[in-house]
Amino acid sequence: MIGSILRATALLMVGICLLIPCGTEAHCTPEPGTVVQGTAFLEPPDGPVPGAKVTVQGDFLMESAITDREGKFRFSNLEPGTYTVSATYFGLYAEQKITVEAGTVVQVALQLKPPVLKASPKL
Repeated sequence: MIGSILRATALLMVGICLLIPCGTEAHCTPEPGTVVQGTAFLEPPDGPVPGAKVTVQGDFLMESAITDREGKFRFSNLEPGTYTVSATYFGLYAEQKITVEAGTVVQVALQLKPPVLKASPKL
């Protein structure tokens, strides 16, 4: 008898716990997602670069991705702000500064080239 009462009480408690969340609904509107996407490529006729490392860096964020076989990359859900997007591939480099706003899709084209070396002053 006591066992049945305890079992019934336990089932009632579980049922109440399952019903409470159903009665409440959140009415939050999600922020529109910001997307930075683009392509890393070489000068024609070489075209897109698969396997390049692309990095997006802001004041409080740094994320990296590898381009797909078509040289494409994508970063999503970035906060609005100013970022530097860079790509590297076997000593080649490209960089572009961008500004993103909430809910926008920013296209970036990164043409990979050998880095520009600054000449040392002659003594």
